[in-house]
Amino acid sequence: MWKVRYLDDPLEFFPYEPRFGQVRVIKEINNYARDGNIILFDAPTGYGKTPVVLAAILPIAEEYNVPILWAVRTGNETDRPIEELKQIVGRTRRRIFGISIRGKRDMCLLARQNNIRDHEGVSVLCRRMRDKCPFYRNLFYKRLSVKKPLLFSEILKLGIESNICPYFLQLNLARKARVISMSYNYIFSEPIRWSLRSYVRMKNAILVVDEAHNMQNVIASINSDRITLGTVERAINEVSRFNDNRSKRLLEKIKRLYKILKQEAEGIRGEDDIFDPITIISEAELDDEDFSHAGKLVSKIYTRMLKEGKSPRSSLRHLMDFLKLSIEYVELDGIAFLKYKDKNRVVFERWDMRASELLSEIWDYFFSIVFMSGTLKPYNAFSEISGIKHYYEVSDEFKIPRENVVSLIIKDLTTKGEELSVQMKERYITAFKEILPVLEVNTAIFFASYRIMNELIRDVKKIVEECNRNIFVEQEGMMGDEARQILEEFKKSEKNVLCASMQGRFAEGADFPGEALEAIILVGIPFERLTVRTQLYIDYYSRIYGSEKGRFYAYVLPALRRASQALGRALRSSDDKAILIAMDERYRDNRYFRLLPKFFREYAKLVNVPAAIEFIEEFHYKQ
Repeated sequence: MWKVRYLDDPLEFFPYEPRFGQVRVIKEINNYARDGNIILFDAPTGYGKTPVVLAAILPIAEEYNVPILWAVRTGNETDRPIEELKQIVGRTRRRIFGISIRGKRDMCLLARQNNIRDHEGVSVLCRRMRDKCPFYRNLFYKRLSVKKPLLFSEILKLGIESNICPYFLQLNLARKARVISMSYNYIFSEPIRWSLRSYVRMKNAILVVDEAHNMQNVIASINSDRITLGTVERAINEVSRFNDNRSKRLLEKIKRLYKILKQEAEGIRGEDDIFDPITIISEAELDDEDFSHAGKLVSKIYTRMLKEGKSPRSSLRHLMDFLKLSIEYVELDGIAFLKYKDKNRVVFERWDMRASELLSEIWDYFFSIVFMSGTLKPYNAFSEISGIKHYYEVSDEFKIPRENVVSLIIKDLTTKGEELSVQMKERYITAFKEILPVLEVNTAIFFASYRIMNELIRDVKKIVEECNRNIFVEQEGMMGDEARQILEEFKKSEKNVLCASMQGRFAEGADFPGEALEAIILVGIPFERLTVRTQLYIDYYSRIYGSEKGRFYAYVLPALRRASQALGRALRSSDDKAILIAMDERYRDNRYFRLLPKFFREYAKLVNVPAAIEFIEEFHYKQ
């Protein structure tokens, strides 16, 4: 641990007039971080967590000449810390360099020229063609002088204008950057982390994990994989193009594998079921020689596709990697093998449920770590799930005046159960018919799941249209560009209605400033359905933490965090006003109620629909 003799005042790095308890928070984080501690920082959306944390840790990074690695959930969110760093540089006149980085798919100019957009294709293209790539070669002949913080889009533009590979340019720039903003993958995926370590001194760096409540799901998605019957069909087509005897034998085995998987698919009971990868691989008679030969064929497939001007990707590679890793992982506790139908596809998934076991190995790399979110609490649950042994708590909030919020829990409504009964569905429709006409502001209806939304959406659309209001509906699997377009259209005018799932992209991270969103309705609690997958998850956590904690960590806490994130979309400052309606009487249960945001709990009332209308009308009248 370093001994601190002198550090600049962290408040000098804060680029705004402090609000709330920001001065206290900056000093607390600075004090804990300078001694190499782990900090759990909880503050609501709109608090200004990013500039607060930057101001607190920049003096430490400057003094000891170490980088700040800022990890965010998706590539689209990497720019935010660098935008705030630009504000800090502008105010302090200090020469602090930072960048936001993206993967090869976003940055490779050669891939753009060849219209290759998928991760595997871009990666193979770069690996195969790097020595011949003119953009990569120019890295060694052209020198660029860069001093100010750069967003990834600015690095991309610089690369295009200079005919230099933007991907490797950003890695070279990362060597001298004080702040590097990146997606979670660069921290939590071991292969990707290794690629960055060639350029960035990660050991003893300061790590910031933004929206840290997502780690439990993110680490699972990074280490999991899945194939479909379509994957096997495409692999068969790839191998069938080779006529040597070894390839013909491999082809017969993959065809046999396909028949076995089809039989497995026919045996799915309920929504999902388990399968045994060892039995499947054994019955298909796949052996080490087959895996080795498949690797050679994949190399030939890549070569042929590049010559044909196609994206070099291979379903054979995906299939054999999936099977090989499944063999390696099959005995590990926390790994499950699931089969299920997803729309028109049959999916076979290797699901890694582990969190603390994998995450705890990562934290020792870093000198100090700040985990931040608006829904970290309860801290002890977060720390245990994340493999954190010792930590310091820092939290703050902005006070929402009582007159700015109406918080209501509606009686006699619930989405509890496998399906909505006819009677309960009618109750919800009646509640919407009476409540939506009196909500004279932009309103978001967040449903517990896409299933619940699909059961009610036709009637909700009809009610909204009868009120002469526009309705926008999130679709499951909606792409980012389409989602952004819906969001912008929704915010353009008043009295619009947005329907979305609490498990979708609008309920977390979407920005609704000012009057863009002033009413939120939660339809149900977003618990996972008690499928085989959910029960396996609960059972695994129960083995680690005991039955009571296990169910709470795996089932209850994730659901209430999703609900809390949805409620937080409407309140970004103490000046914002919002009507918050929980249409599920289970929210009054203290097991769940205590996990909701303070701004909801503080003023919550349990009411029937007529009383709810009176409170809403009174709120509108006072405004």
